[in-house]
Amino acid sequence: MPGHDKCPFHLPVADRPPELDVTAEFLHRIEASQEIDSRTAKRRKLQFIDATFESFDIAGETLDPGTNYGINLAHATLAGVDLTDTRVHQQIRFSHATFEGASRFRNAQFSGFVGMRDAEFRGPARFRGATFERPVNIKHGTFHDDVYFWYTVFGRHANFRDVDFQGYAYFRGVDFNNYVRFSQAQFHDEAFFKLGEFGDDADFINAQFDGPHSFIDAEFERTTDFSGVTTSGPMDLSGATLETLEMTPDKIESDTQYVDLSGSLIEAGELGQPDQGAILYDAHKATLGDVAVTTPRDEPVIEHIRMVSTNFDGFEFESDDMDPQAAGWRIHTVFDPSLLPGDKEETPSPAALRETYLKAKNGAKQVGNTASAGHFYYREMTYRRKHLGNLVRSGQGDGIRTGLAWMRNLTLNLVTGYGEYPLRVIGTSMGAVIGFAALYDIIGATETSLAESILFSFQSFITFIVGSPPQGTTQAVAVISSLEGFVGAFFIALFVYAFTRRLDR
Repeated sequence: MPGHDKCPFHLPVADRPPELDVTAEFLHRIEASQEIDSRTAKRRKLQFIDATFESFDIAGETLDPGTNYGINLAHATLAGVDLTDTRVHQQIRFSHATFEGASRFRNAQFSGFVGMRDAEFRGPARFRGATFERPVNIKHGTFHDDVYFWYTVFGRHANFRDVDFQGYAYFRGVDFNNYVRFSQAQFHDEAFFKLGEFGDDADFINAQFDGPHSFIDAEFERTTDFSGVTTSGPMDLSGATLETLEMTPDKIESDTQYVDLSGSLIEAGELGQPDQGAILYDAHKATLGDVAVTTPRDEPVIEHIRMVSTNFDGFEFESDDMDPQAAGWRIHTVFDPSLLPGDKEETPSPAALRETYLKAKNGAKQVGNTASAGHFYYREMTYRRKHLGNLVRSGQGDGIRTGLAWMRNLTLNLVTGYGEYPLRVIGTSMGAVIGFAALYDIIGATETSLAESILFSFQSFITFIVGSPPQGTTQAVAVISSLEGFVGAFFIALFVYAFTRRLDR
């Protein structure tokens, strides 16, 4: 500058003449660099290191120096930043830069590398609709206020490692087409990734979430790693699609935490527990593939995952950590119902639980776990009976047909335990034999001992009569004996059915 020993960009703001427009001078230098042949001179022309801009409004401009050298604004101080609809065709660096006040990058398009390492945003930062075609590095950056990456597109690698989000972090509908890294990032307020699309690995290793964190309806096409995450407050992954989810936090800030996986699709991965504290995973209407549920402690973890109307596609129900038997094969129960949202605290309806255990049974069959399938089938039929009972009591069923279906279900349970308990068949058979023996003793034409009545009843029951029936039996006794033989044939068939099922387990 004439009369000064500094250029326009490094001249203190207080010493700048009123007619000086530093932003216009910046654009002029970018344009003038196209006419410079010397590579060294061209490179220097694009360096604005440690510059100060009291107003950096270049909205709608196109920055194209026509060289491989990038625009270097490292350590610069920029106020009133506005790159709305700006096109930057070269790499641009804001490393260690300070953004004063609000910063706007709405619909900006960056064709080259963007470096914001250690950058500091002291006001709100808005990147709605921005497109980054090349890698972006915001590693170690700090956002003191809210930041909005709304429908932003990251075409290549995006690095948010160790970024400090002190305000609201809004990543709604963002497309991460390549690897994205949030490892060791710190979210002090709400983190919102709804409808995000993660086309490659997503790294949240050792990230810290101090507030609610939501990934509603997000899609993760490859590995999503939440290992070592420190969390406080609920995490919402409802409706998300995840190819591989690794969630093995070392610790949580509170004693318990709720993770909502409702309606999500998790093809593979691990849902772990911290060393201290407990996480409740809610898999309501989710689809679980080859997902392991684990804990570092020596205790079953079955009540740390809520499975209601859950679909299973390759899910292993029994493992050293899982062990549904510890909860009596009630996979819908949880260790602390108060962690659930208000509309989920109540016990699910019998209809919902019947659906739950039907899907669990089919899922267990899919992986060849016939023992678990048997237990889930018993639960399925139990809740079907309760559902039919509710329909009968409320008058919502199909009249007598619903009542008969409830009666058949109850009878099948009492007699065979839905085919899962052969000893019930033996017990009810003995009861039938003794009952018919008492009936014979009551209506018999001649006196017989109790032992003879029981023997005759047993012979009639198995329809294999050894010896002769008691002398002087009446026609009524003969009819009842035939009826007992008819009933006994069914009991024998039921025993064979139940016993065979148990052998198959």
